Amino acid sequence: MTEHIAAQKELPARAADRLREIIINSNRQPGDRFPSESELISMFGVSRSTIREAVKLLVAENVVEIRRGKGTFITRRPGVGKDPLGLHFADQHKLLQNLLETRMIIEPQVAYLAAQRATERDITMLEQVVQQMRDAPDPKAVHASLDIKFHSIVAQCTQNEVLHRFLPIICESIREGYYETVTIQGSQERAMESHIKILSAIKNRLPDVAKRETEKHISLTARDAKLNLGGETNEKTN
Repeated sequence: MTEHIAAQKELPARAADRLREIIINSNRQPGDRFPSESELISMFGVSRSTIREAVKLLVAENVVEIRRGKGTFITRRPGVGKDPLGLHFADQHKLLQNLLETRMIIEPQVAYLAAQRATERDITMLEQVVQQMRDAPDPKAVHASLDIKFHSIVAQCTQNEVLHRFLPIICESIREGYYETVTIQGSQERAMESHIKILSAIKNRLPDVAKRETEKHISLTARDAKLNLGGETNEKTN
């Protein structure tokens, strides 16, 4: 009896393993629709409750998400949770500084690789984000999301899947930092100029320049954050 119960509990886990295999082997992309519940029952020959429990496991792992009334879809970053580094439990007073230090260690080298490996499609995507920044009627409203998107695509340019997954976590963790710097006079203009220079270096295959401009960009962001947190006035930043 005990063995039967244990076997029953293992069924959803086994089904979840097979569902992961389907995602990997079928090369499904983030945002793609997942097979329906009835389709999965037919494919695996298991009960509805087993499939539901298996899907719940994948939801908990952030592999798929359920959109009410629409179905189940692959998440934007499969397998990466909302706080994979446990930063909610870090010292929040030092968090922004620590994150910026981490970016300084990692991101310039990411830009270096990006300038060597970016495809034409990657470059086009970077150009589109920069143009969106330029065209935004209210830059403050979209600054954080477009900034994160820009640096995420730079990581994508490396063709290194680990960096492509890891760097956006760092950038998104600094989202609050953008709100610390957005009120600093000239901060957005400086960020815009940095993005243009980084894009130019990647587009022209200049890895050393891309690395140097990224270092400057992060240094300026850190300076603006320090000024704001230190209670400096906007006039002192000029």
